[in-house]
Amino acid sequence: MPRSLVLHLSRSRWCAAALVLSACSSPESGRPSEDATADPTAMTSGVGPAAPRQPAPTAPAEASGPSLQAPGISEHDPGPVGLDPGAPGNGSSGLVTPPPPAPASPSPPSPPGPTLGGTCCADGNCLCHGPAPAQLTNRTGPFQTSSTPVSTGTLFYPTDAEAPFAALAIAAGFLNTGAEILDWGAFFASHGIVTLVTTTTAIDFPDVRATKLAASIAELKGMNSESGNPLSGKLSGRYGTSGYSMGGGGTTIAASNDKTLVSSVGLAPWSPVGADITTPTLLMCGGADTVAPCSMAQGAYTAMPETTPKMMIVIPAIDHLAWLGGPTGPGQGGAFALAFMKAFLEGDERWKSVLLDADGSVTTNITR
Repeated sequence: MPRSLVLHLSRSRWCAAALVLSACSSPESGRPSEDATADPTAMTSGVGPAAPRQPAPTAPAEASGPSLQAPGISEHDPGPVGLDPGAPGNGSSGLVTPPPPAPASPSPPSPPGPTLGGTCCADGNCLCHGPAPAQLTNRTGPFQTSSTPVSTGTLFYPTDAEAPFAALAIAAGFLNTGAEILDWGAFFASHGIVTLVTTTTAIDFPDVRATKLAASIAELKGMNSESGNPLSGKLSGRYGTSGYSMGGGGTTIAASNDKTLVSSVGLAPWSPVGADITTPTLLMCGGADTVAPCSMAQGAYTAMPETTPKMMIVIPAIDHLAWLGGPTGPGQGGAFALAFMKAFLEGDERWKSVLLDADGSVTTNITR
């Protein structure tokens, strides 16, 4: 992508000036200002992108209910707001060596994770929350949910599903801070997947978002091993990441850096990477997206090793901002994301069939 790029969009929706990242929307459009800007890499010293039109709202302590739905999105209402050393030995040369420093006190070992014994996969190393699917779905799941602020973002978790759980960290895109995608957290939690919507600053680039996703994963692990919180002893040890736009680029970087992750889903990923990724990865893009065009996802998909389970889906006729409509927004993005997380994050093989049977522009090396 060129270092200086002016992105001309519809006068009724967005405007951008060369070398100045800013976004505006008309009263008619009411769409959030995310990524509809000039190429963010065009920033130079002393010149930065415009801040969002207003600070992202703070998430409440709780959000619950079996039928959470994504409301209308606007720039001013970004969406619903409701996680030894061993001492060296002395030498035998006859010289007197000083005593070694005292070893640091080892951290207490983490309690062993729960034993998985799922019946929805051949080897039993899986989690089976909810009934077997008949088809792809982006409907709210069968479980009640709650949410609470944590140090790296907003945590969503099921309240009436049986532990253990898989856990996911998800990040939003450029000019977003996380509040814009809280409905994705509630959606995954309603299907039995603990989800931490990671807080970012508006101008974090993909590498920074990857670092913050990793911090969210670390926080989830810490909550599992500590007492006095909703996740204490309830996580299975299966972790994944996801993200939208620059957060989508961030999830691929996080997966490249952490080989223990078991799933990664990029929603309209901006500048994703593919080389050296071993984590099962889904990349989705919109056929009408000119901000993070499908060529970006295609390049990352091609660069991923053929030994890595991978899938790319082109959803026709949707643009870059459609993903801010939430998992129930235009297209089947939420349905594909859920099925992939179920199949790989939870290891539930019942979802692999509906994922592979779906119609559409799907490229994959995943087999039954």
